[in-house]
Amino acid sequence: MAAIIVPLLFGFYSVILGADANWDLYNYHVYAPFALMNGKVSIDLAPAGFQGYFNPTLDLFPYLLNRTLPPAMSGFLQGMLHGMTFVLVMGIASVVLPERPIEDRYRLPILLALSGCLTAVFLSEVGNSMGDNTTALFILGSVFIIVSNWSTLRSCNMAAAMLLVTAGLLAGLSMGLKLTNVVPAFSICVALLFCGRGTLTLRLWLSIGFGVAAIIGFAITGAHWMIRLAQEFGNPLFPQFSNVFPHPLVAPVGVADMRWRPQGLLETFFWPFIFSVNPRRVGELPLRQIIWPIVYMTFWIWTLRKLWARYLGAATPTLRPEASFLLLFIATAYLLWMQLFSISRYMVSFEVLLPLALFILLTQLRPYTYARRTAKWLLVAAAAVVLTAGARTWGHEGWGDPLYHAEAPALPDPTRATVLLASAQKPLGWLVSLFHPEIAFVGLATAFPATPVYNEKAREIARGRGGPIFVITDGEDNTRASDMAFYDDLARRTKLTASPKGCGFLRSIVSQLRLRADVVASEADDAACRLDVPQSRKVDVGASERARREQAGQIVAQAGFTLDPESCMVFTAGIGSGSHRYQLCRAMLP
Repeated sequence: MAAIIVPLLFGFYSVILGADANWDLYNYHVYAPFALMNGKVSIDLAPAGFQGYFNPTLDLFPYLLNRTLPPAMSGFLQGMLHGMTFVLVMGIASVVLPERPIEDRYRLPILLALSGCLTAVFLSEVGNSMGDNTTALFILGSVFIIVSNWSTLRSCNMAAAMLLVTAGLLAGLSMGLKLTNVVPAFSICVALLFCGRGTLTLRLWLSIGFGVAAIIGFAITGAHWMIRLAQEFGNPLFPQFSNVFPHPLVAPVGVADMRWRPQGLLETFFWPFIFSVNPRRVGELPLRQIIWPIVYMTFWIWTLRKLWARYLGAATPTLRPEASFLLLFIATAYLLWMQLFSISRYMVSFEVLLPLALFILLTQLRPYTYARRTAKWLLVAAAAVVLTAGARTWGHEGWGDPLYHAEAPALPDPTRATVLLASAQKPLGWLVSLFHPEIAFVGLATAFPATPVYNEKAREIARGRGGPIFVITDGEDNTRASDMAFYDDLARRTKLTASPKGCGFLRSIVSQLRLRADVVASEADDAACRLDVPQSRKVDVGASERARREQAGQIVAQAGFTLDPESCMVFTAGIGSGSHRYQLCRAMLP
């Protein structure tokens, strides 16, 4: 029953959160599938930066759901899909912990799976398009197949081969969809090689067989896009690894983002404590959690105790091979993640297994009853830290239909028009999907590792098409005013602004709580006062948008274009109930 109820609850949780509106979605999660379906790789030039060239296959699922279903229904289905993580972790726990009292037969796997789903990274991406929760299902499915068929895998027969191939294919599919999953997939290979009681030949067969199947799975979901990029740019991973596959548009670079890794041996050793105290060391979003240092300390206590017992020749509890496999998988994945990425979003597939790992380690250190009680309090504390910190997410808007909308003019001559996206502040890639697919879009001032040839290519595109040239840059959203309008509406609904007495009470609340608001006289007939942004915090929208136009003018000038500031007009676009201001201007070549 829990296997049905919990995924449904995550579906409802996704609906409550609202429409996914994370930064990456505004940048490339909408653009990438739109570009794939409309053949825009050969038309556009990096409107979503280098991320726009990531494999778009993973983004097709949420994109098509959002385009074909009512938005809230799409959000529910995506949340429910992510809730299947609970089912897989529960299944893994049931297999890895077979020797448990009758009262814990069902309860323990359920509680450990719930604890896994209350980890910070997983919760932050429920119903989200970033893909980490989605691809984690493939990795967890692979782990479940292995641990639930451990005895079968020790036999060299067709059944073992089929199970191994299935597990490897699942892990490979996840790699093809999102390359960062090479970390957990390779970690499964390592764990298969070093765990178990079979001969070295058998363990090599398991590891190599899994690896070959994983490569096939990778080819199924990833090869088509790598071939497409190789045909277009001579680099199957364009624009990454341009130091290996040079291209005139791209400066020599390796993996794009290596700034998050620990610095030095001391940070490396204490890394779980460091990124728990300062979560911005492993990502832009401060995801508060304590599960990592708890498990890390417990692991080292267990390791030192094992080494000491071996030194003394004393007996220690024996780990089941399935449990050894799981612990080695998590440890290897953590080490590889730390050295390659150290970005919190990329550890979903093994972070959700940490509560189970903690319980395994505690049962090795203490009697079962004591270990269960200790695990209960530690996991309650870990979940409480995540939940009381707000269970932060990467951004949502209220639901609206259509989900993606714009009040923008239709651009003339789309088969010949070129649009330059020029903003150093907002991601603009998603806007491409709201215009005619034959318009060429060029990204300027993005994170693309461009050479001077890039600007030459932008001018070549515009000249070759021979049509009108436009520039889109960001406008001033003035979120302070929109937020204050929301609070003023709330005060009006509660009748606090209807009378002088209510206005006085409202002033006292603002003063005592030191809120950044002013209570001023209202011009409306049905209100005596209203909430307003303090004069010192008000934004001059006109001045702000002029400054943004000037900045956009400088950006396009560096690329050899001239922006006409007098031609600029403001239009709005948004996701769900959200609305953002953008500016559309004319431009020309000298």
